[in-house]
Amino acid sequence: MDWFQLFFSGAWHPWLPLALYLILLATAAWDARTGIVPNLPLAVGAALALAGQCWQFGWHGLWQAALSGAGLWAAIWGLNELWYRRTGRDAVGMGDAKWSALAAIGFGVAPAIMAWFIGAWVAIVWIGVSYAAKRPIRKVYFAPFLLCGLSIAVVLVRRILVLPYPFTFLF
Repeated sequence: MDWFQLFFSGAWHPWLPLALYLILLATAAWDARTGIVPNLPLAVGAALALAGQCWQFGWHGLWQAALSGAGLWAAIWGLNELWYRRTGRDAVGMGDAKWSALAAIGFGVAPAIMAWFIGAWVAIVWIGVSYAAKRPIRKVYFAPFLLCGLSIAVVLVRRILVLPYPFTFLF
């Protein structure tokens, strides 16, 4: 299996996963430029992804994907809320949470969660290189790093992790 088939497998293979990836890419680029993750492309992507899940797996697939995306969004929102109550500042933007929800619906929960960890390490390296080059960074917009993390995580999860049936919703 080549990398394209590995990366863009899923409902309505390969067009829907490719469209979702392009939506995530565009919103990450918009975030890098403006600091805002736009809602409309994410909503369109979620509608397409849920329709694809319903078409391929029926109502069960639709609900499983919807709950996966909503659950990840709620977990990120909850952690951010706890951080806000403790410090008085947001830890992450809710655009990143919505971005992650679409990634979970389209590519699975495991790659979406791994995107946060891998993306954080990519951001740390990028910040370190910027400081070493005497070009300090004032503010980091995280969606581009989430995209890097998702790109790596999808390949890792689909190549390395193989879980039995009840856990297949994770990817």
